[in-house]
Amino acid sequence: MRTTAELREGFLSFFEDKDHVRRPSASVIPPPDDPTTLFIVAGMQPMKRWFLGLEQPVAPRVTTVQKAVRAGGKQNDLDDVGLTNRHLCFLEMLGNFSFGDYFKDGAVDLAWEFLTEQLSFDPERLWASVFAGDPELGLGEDDVAVASWERFLPRERIVGLPRSENFWQAADTGPCGPCSEVYYDRGDEHGCGRPTCGPGCECERFLEVWNLVFMEYDLAEDGTLTPLPQQNIDTGMGLERAAMLLQGVDSLFDIDTFQPLLAWTGERANAAYGSSDEATKAYRVIVEHTRTAAILVAEGVAPSNEGRGYVLRRVIRRAVQFGRRIGLEPPFMYELADVVREQLGSVYPELEERHAEVGELIRAEEERFRDTLARGEKLFGEIVAKGEITADDAFRLHDTYGFPWELTKELAAERGLEVNEEEFTRLMEQQRERSRRGSAFDVDIRISGSAPRSEFVGYEKTDVLTAILAYADLGDGTFQAKLESSPFYPEGGGQVSDAGYIENEKTGARAELLKATRLVDDQVLTFNGEGFAEGMRVRAVVPWSVRFPTMANHTATHLLHKALRDALGEHVKQAGSAVRPDKLRFDFTHPQALSPDERERVEHAVNEIVFQNRPVRAFITPIEEARNLGAMMLFGEKYGDEVRVVEIEGYSRELCGGTHVRATAEIGPFVILSEGSVGSGARRIEAVTAGEAFALLHERARETEELRSELAEARKEAKRRPAKEERAEVAARSDEQIGGINVYVGRMSDVDMDVLLAESDRIKQERQPAAVVLGANEDGRVHLVANFDRSLEGKVDAVAVIKAAAAEVGGGGGGRATMARAGGSDPEKLDEALAKAEEALRAALA
Repeated sequence: MRTTAELREGFLSFFEDKDHVRRPSASVIPPPDDPTTLFIVAGMQPMKRWFLGLEQPVAPRVTTVQKAVRAGGKQNDLDDVGLTNRHLCFLEMLGNFSFGDYFKDGAVDLAWEFLTEQLSFDPERLWASVFAGDPELGLGEDDVAVASWERFLPRERIVGLPRSENFWQAADTGPCGPCSEVYYDRGDEHGCGRPTCGPGCECERFLEVWNLVFMEYDLAEDGTLTPLPQQNIDTGMGLERAAMLLQGVDSLFDIDTFQPLLAWTGERANAAYGSSDEATKAYRVIVEHTRTAAILVAEGVAPSNEGRGYVLRRVIRRAVQFGRRIGLEPPFMYELADVVREQLGSVYPELEERHAEVGELIRAEEERFRDTLARGEKLFGEIVAKGEITADDAFRLHDTYGFPWELTKELAAERGLEVNEEEFTRLMEQQRERSRRGSAFDVDIRISGSAPRSEFVGYEKTDVLTAILAYADLGDGTFQAKLESSPFYPEGGGQVSDAGYIENEKTGARAELLKATRLVDDQVLTFNGEGFAEGMRVRAVVPWSVRFPTMANHTATHLLHKALRDALGEHVKQAGSAVRPDKLRFDFTHPQALSPDERERVEHAVNEIVFQNRPVRAFITPIEEARNLGAMMLFGEKYGDEVRVVEIEGYSRELCGGTHVRATAEIGPFVILSEGSVGSGARRIEAVTAGEAFALLHERARETEELRSELAEARKEAKRRPAKEERAEVAARSDEQIGGINVYVGRMSDVDMDVLLAESDRIKQERQPAAVVLGANEDGRVHLVANFDRSLEGKVDAVAVIKAAAAEVGGGGGGRATMARAGGSDPEKLDEALAKAEEALRAALA
C-alpha cells in the first residue's frame, strides 16, 4: 500500500472487512439545511442528521473517502497553501463512522490495527493526544480515552491538549465532542529542538495523522452542551498526509498524485521546482489551486463576487498571480485542470462528466483576470510612484477596476509599503451598506419562528379568504404577517415575489404586499397599510395581470433552457434567472456570444413549442424517480428527498417550485431582447412573452413600415448617383492544403477589423476545415486576424500564430486557440507579418 490510490482503496476495503458500509463521497456543497459552512470540511458533515438522531443512518457502521474544501469561513487554509508543506484547500478525508455502535475503545482498536498492521507504521513513533478538559464546558480530562490508548502506548506518549486542539466541532453549533489525535514522530531532524517539543507543537516533527472524534454532544448557540441521543464515532485521516508519511517525503506536494501536475507546470515555467523558495511556493499554489478549482467547478460553483463563487474566484486568481511569477501567462490553468481530471476522474466521475464546463469556466475567469491585472497594475504603478498607497487608493483599485485587495496588499509589501487594512475594511463596509440601502426592499424578519406555518395555495388560487396567523408592526405603516392560506409566491427559484394585497371586506382596509419572503417551507409577508391585526379574517389577492405574465415568463425559461442546450450543446447549464411580470432573464454557461444564426434558431425553437400548445403539468415525486425521468436539475443546487417536477409534454422536465401556465400556447410569442456576457464563461438572455411581446412586435412592425418607406426613397436617390466601388477584394498569398487542412493567407487594403473578421469567416466556411490568416492596412495601422476551424484546437494555436505575425509590424494581440486578432503600427511590414504567419502554420500542420 504505497500509492495514494492504493491507500484510498486499502482504507475502504479494511473497514468494509470490519462490517462498515462503503459510501461514495458526498458533494463538497453542504445540503440546503446546513448553512454552517460554505463547503464540506469533514467526512462527518454530510451525515450530520444521522449524528443528531434526526434520520436513521443507512447502517450502524459506515466508511467513506470524502472530498473536503477548507477555504472560506473559519476552516480556511487558502492563504497558507504554498507557505507550508502540509496545507491544502482541497483534500480527501478517509473516515470510519459508528452510529451508536462501537465507541472509544472500538475506535482506538481499529485505528491502531490499520496504522500498525496495514500501513506498517513503527509503533514506537506513534503518540496520542486526548482532550485535557475545559472549565467553560464543564468537562475534565478524557480519562476514558487515556485508558483506551494505554492498551497500546506508554502513558508518557499520551498527552493532554486543550479545547483548541482536542475538542472537535464542524461549526459554531451542532454535533461535537472531545477528540483524540494520533501523531507520527518524524524524528529530531524535523523538530524545533525545544525541550517542550511534542504533539501540538507547530514544528514539522510531530505530524497529526488521524483524528478520532468521540461525538457525544450537541453544541447550542449559547455554548451549552446537550448529550446526543446516542454515542457516535467520527474519524478523519487526511489521505494526502498519510500518503506523505507512507512515501517518505517531506511535503504533501511531493506525493505521487502531485507529480504529474508539477511536471506539467515545469515544462512551461521559466523556473524549476525547488530552484528557489519563491518558485517552490508558486508551483505549489498553482497545482493545489488548480485541483481545488476543478473540483469546485465540477460541483457547479461558478466564479462570482460572493460566497462560494468568490472563494473559487480567489483560488483561480491567486494561482494566476503566482503563475506569472514563474513565466506562466494566463490562460494556463484550464489545461492543467485536464491533468487533474486524468488523476481523479475515475474516483470523482463529475470531473469526467463535466470536463468541458470545467475547462471553459476556468479559462474564461483566467482571461478576465488577465485583463483586470493589466489595467490594475498600470494604475497601481502610477499610485506607488508617489511613495505611498492609501486605503482610498486600494479601495478605488478594488471597487473601480476589480483589482484584488490581496494582490494590492502583496504588491505593496514587495515595495516596502503598508496599506491601512482597517480603513480599507471600513470603506468596503460603507459600500455594502450603500448597496443594501439601494436595494428594492430588504426584509428583517420580525415574526417569531414559533408562529404557525402558512399554507401556500398559489399554484391553484390567486384570490382566497384566509386569516392572519401572526402579526408584527414594523412602524411607518408597514407590518409583517403570516396567513393561514396564502396565494402569494415568495421570492425564490429565480421567480420574484408576487405583488398583490390583502383587504378586510368589512372595514374596507387594504394593505399592499411589499414582499413575500421564503422561509424554507414557510413564508412571511411584508405589507404597507393600516387596520390589520392577528386573528383578522382577510381576502388575499394576486392580480391576474401580475400572475399570468409571470407564469408565462417562467415556463418560457424552461423552453429557453432546453432550446439553448439543443442549439449549443449539453455544456449549457442554467447559471441564474429572474422571472418577473414584465420580462425574463436567463443566465447560462457558454464561452462565447451567440451568433445571429444561433440566436435565431433558439428563438424559433421556443416559439415552435409555444405554437404546438403542449400541456404543462407539475407533480411531486421522489428525487430518484425524477432522475430516472431525466428531469433537469440545476447545476450545483441541492434538493430534498421529494421534489416538484414541471413537465412540458414531450419536450422538457425540470425540477422547479415556480408558477407556470397550463399549456405552452398561453405563453404567447417569445422574443429575445438581448444576449450578452455577465462574467467569465456565462451569458445572459433577456426576453419577453405574452402582452409585452405583442406590444414589442407591434412596435417593430410599425418601425419596419417606416424603414421600408425610407429605403424606397434611398433607392430612388441611389439611382441618381454613380455606383459605389465594389467590395474590397482579398489578395491571396497562400491558398493550399497542408496536412489535410486548407490554409489560406491573404491581405486586404483599406478595411477595418470588422471587415477583416467577416472575410476570414467567409473564407473559413467555404474551405472547411480551414486555417485562415488575413491582414490589412487602414490609415497607417495594421489589422491581423487568425480564424481557425474548431477541429484544429490542439494542433495549432491562433494566439501563437497571430503574436508571431504581429511582432513583425510592431504590435501584439491575443484571443483564444481558434480565433485571435492583433494590431500593429508598421504597414510597410505587412507582407513580412503574413509570411511569418504562413511559416508558423506550415510548422504546426506539416
